[in-house]
Amino acid sequence: MRIFFALLLVGVMLFGAMSPVLATTDLNAYIPINGAPITPNFKFSHIVYLDYPQGGKLKDALDGKNMTVSFNVDSASNTSVKNLMNELSMAMTATGSSAKVTDLKLNYEAQINGGPTQASITYLINLVPTIGSYVLYQGTNNVVGAIGGGGTPYIMDAAWVGFNLDQDVKISTQQYGDLEINHPINLIQKELPAAYEVIKGTQAEKLLQQNLINPSTLYTQQPLDKWDHLFDPSYVVSDSNVLHYQGTKVAVTTFSTGVSDLQSGSMSNNQQDVDFTVDAPYHIRTIDQAASGTFSVEGHAQAYNVKGAPAFTTTVTAAAGVSNTTAGGMSGMIMYGMAGGAGGIAVLVFIWSNKKTKAVIHEINTGPLQYETRQHWADHFESTSSPPVITTTQEQPDWLCFKCGYYTLNSNDRCSNCRAAKPT
Repeated sequence: MRIFFALLLVGVMLFGAMSPVLATTDLNAYIPINGAPITPNFKFSHIVYLDYPQGGKLKDALDGKNMTVSFNVDSASNTSVKNLMNELSMAMTATGSSAKVTDLKLNYEAQINGGPTQASITYLINLVPTIGSYVLYQGTNNVVGAIGGGGTPYIMDAAWVGFNLDQDVKISTQQYGDLEINHPINLIQKELPAAYEVIKGTQAEKLLQQNLINPSTLYTQQPLDKWDHLFDPSYVVSDSNVLHYQGTKVAVTTFSTGVSDLQSGSMSNNQQDVDFTVDAPYHIRTIDQAASGTFSVEGHAQAYNVKGAPAFTTTVTAAAGVSNTTAGGMSGMIMYGMAGGAGGIAVLVFIWSNKKTKAVIHEINTGPLQYETRQHWADHFESTSSPPVITTTQEQPDWLCFKCGYYTLNSNDRCSNCRAAKPT
């Protein structure tokens, strides 16, 4: 029973301490209430493992191959990035969004590490678009006639996050020429042609044709209205001048997803494995972790739907009658109640364990032996029993010869050294 309570307590504590891991899609966006252009940060990652335990041509192509393909470009100076910017705008429009991309920064990195039995390829894409036209309805700060005293709500478009760019994305670079970055197989084809010749036409090639730029997993994994959200009336927005820091306190509601919890359930990794044989048996494994995202929306915001597309409604001040909740309507009071319940369980486990320990002390199964019940040290002074009698025996030493000063055993009547008589 004690183990059951302990495991239950640990489970509750773990659900409260989980933190998100690096995701295939990782979004971080701040949305001001005034409709100013935003710069959300999209990060996409993908890990591929190629196993060649029995050697073969794939081992010859990848063993000892260690290289990094990396570059930074933007739409202001690179025509291919500007084309990507326009493609992103069209992909967002296809989701029902009104948002438009007006600028784009791109960072790309691929790390290739080949060993004697396995090679790994890690893909990292970081997109920072500048997005405008995301305000669907311009609210007011007027409290008169407002909904619950919070002002007429603003409506902010959030559908632009759910796009999927399932097409080739070729970027012109000075170091590597034209490089397609959206499908993993194209990097292998360009930078590792010997490995590509082994993979070509196999099931592994089909697995590597899945596109990387796909933040739609954020909404397919968990709808926006199920994201964790919490209202903070004293959020601090920092000024761009870091050396002379200034901050403004504003009300902000934070929405987040990607953490396993009681409400959302387990956010598990997506791992795909394929065995294929060419000149030798090979294995490919791809790993995509759960998507994670964070919206920081100015004002007291709630998830909303506009013609089935995700959006936010927000007011400058907190609206009356609307609780500051977390995922799925789980209020802060419920969260505090869960924390209190965990503390109560800990107290019950302590009390139960303490009583059990005392019972064991006074209920000893002695068997054939008899044990004295534990007593306080002061109880011994009240005992009327007589003190124990201590008897000692005095051992006689060897005798000393006064003539030569030599010690002799008591059993001898004469000195062992000079033969003088034992003194009486």
